[in-house]
Amino acid sequence: MRVAFITVGDTRRLTGGYLYHARVFAGLRARGIAIDEVVAGEAPLSAQLERAAAFGAAFDPRPFDVLAVDALARAVCAPWLDGWRAARPLVAMVHELPSVADPRDGQRALEQPLLRSDLLIAVSSHGRDILLRRGVPGERIRVVSPGYDRLPVPGSARTVAGSSTASRRSVLCVAQWITRKGILSLVQAWARRPRPGALLELIGETGADPVYAEQVRRAIAQARPDAPIRVRGPVDDAALARAYRDAALFVLPSAYEGYGMVYAEALAYGLPVVACDIAPVSELLGAAGRLVPPDDPTALDQALGELLGDADLRARLAAAALRRAAELPTWDDAVDGFQRALEAAATRSM
Repeated sequence: MRVAFITVGDTRRLTGGYLYHARVFAGLRARGIAIDEVVAGEAPLSAQLERAAAFGAAFDPRPFDVLAVDALARAVCAPWLDGWRAARPLVAMVHELPSVADPRDGQRALEQPLLRSDLLIAVSSHGRDILLRRGVPGERIRVVSPGYDRLPVPGSARTVAGSSTASRRSVLCVAQWITRKGILSLVQAWARRPRPGALLELIGETGADPVYAEQVRRAIAQARPDAPIRVRGPVDDAALARAYRDAALFVLPSAYEGYGMVYAEALAYGLPVVACDIAPVSELLGAAGRLVPPDDPTALDQALGELLGDADLRARLAAAALRRAAELPTWDDAVDGFQRALEAAATRSM
């Protein structure tokens, strides 16, 4: 089988969607499925609209058995999707619908051709529910969640995490600096009181939204010296694994997630998690999390203070994290699910 996967943006970025693609496509290629990644252009909506005519005229669907389209590329592909679907089976990869992730997007109509795909892959039951509310029949939706085991977890980390987190004091956040991830709220919450012996570590891209990043940096500069914050930016997998291993707990007050790969990775390292009470994150965390409302630095401060001040509570939540991680799908499961979706789409064309 030969598959064209059409996306936009820099696929080398260390964000959840691109990491998902890299891991699943590597697994599919190992099974003999040819995946051609086709980058249609830059990700911003204006760039996609400008590029749409030229890309559609140049792209030939005929060499492929199945076309898969990233929902991020909905604008550059929108004028062509119905025509492509008439020629080849079409699968939509929906980590999140842009109009849901950012209601200011204002281009919901551009998603309609994508929603007419032969099959749509969502990454959570919450994502499936969104597609159902948008009118997609349930029989055309498959849920293929990410795995939790992308990073190597040392055996000792899994067996003793519940007790070892008691002596750690770093608080880890892994996310790009965009508004819905809540980094500004986190910095404001962290700076509300002294954090003796503790350190907030921020890992992830800082340049996706320069205006928001400047607000975050200004808040960090104004933070009290006895609540230290370390900005590390993007790191490689080995450094990220060490950061998970050395942390006492994980925090990410995101107001919206399609799934939340970093939460699952934190669970795999036996970390208690502080997050917002939103679907699908609350479902993902189970009993391993402390949930707070979005955009609420006061509640976030209280949750962080509770966990940092109670080693026994951290140990109990760490044990719950490991139990929850053992229930989550692996990356092999994700490859299996994606392969089944591609095969089902190919069969529908016969």
